[in-house]
Amino acid sequence: MLYYLLLFIAIPVLISSSAMVSTAAPAKIAQVNAVGNINRPTLKIGSQGERVSELQAALKLLGFYTGTVDGIYQQGTAIAVSQFKQAAGLNPDGVVDPITWQKLFPNESPVAATISSSPPRPISANTLTVPTQTTGTTRINNTPAPKPISRNQPNPNFQPTPRNQQNPSIQYTPEGWAILRLGNRGSEVVKLQKLLQNLGFLKGSMDGDFGITTEAAVKAAQIRYGLQPDGIVGGATWQAFLRRLPQQR
Repeated sequence: MLYYLLLFIAIPVLISSSAMVSTAAPAKIAQVNAVGNINRPTLKIGSQGERVSELQAALKLLGFYTGTVDGIYQQGTAIAVSQFKQAAGLNPDGVVDPITWQKLFPNESPVAATISSSPPRPISANTLTVPTQTTGTTRINNTPAPKPISRNQPNPNFQPTPRNQQNPSIQYTPEGWAILRLGNRGSEVVKLQKLLQNLGFLKGSMDGDFGITTEAAVKAAQIRYGLQPDGIVGGATWQAFLRRLPQQR
């Protein structure tokens, strides 16, 4: 009798403990699932680094930013961010938060967000705020993406360097592409700078000096095209950049 009495008392206790475990588990799972997909930092005036270069490169391709891709978040970058956020229906405060990143890179794919069809209004350089007014929607980039160059029709302006014309102070790939990095100088750097200009990552004169400005442009382009942003232009980087050039007619 004592055995059955103890069993009768223990069963409700076990059932109650099981219920507590089952109700506690979903709370932990829900907490894990609440983590967002955007993993980029919040950027504002004063920020520096590769993420700023990535931001500037994206805004430049979309037509909001006309400055140099230098990885420094200054007032010109903040104004471009404010114009983009206004066009995207966000508060044009000049700060790149997770929502802004999501608009720039939805699902980590090339930008395809919808924005206002009205052109962005001028932004005050002092306040970086403007009234928001949107009507209708259109794609953020109205120009068609450049077609890649066919392997059978290479761009005549950018070709590997023949062996008898290669610079002895520069390394080359077996195909004849110069391996360029910070500190290189000469005609091979001019070729790279011209390519970066055609892609919209570099402005100014082509001086043949692979300095910090050229390195920042290379890193921004590498980030944009899914490459390791090491600032070194080898065969894979040359090919990735050339594939983004408009097809020659």
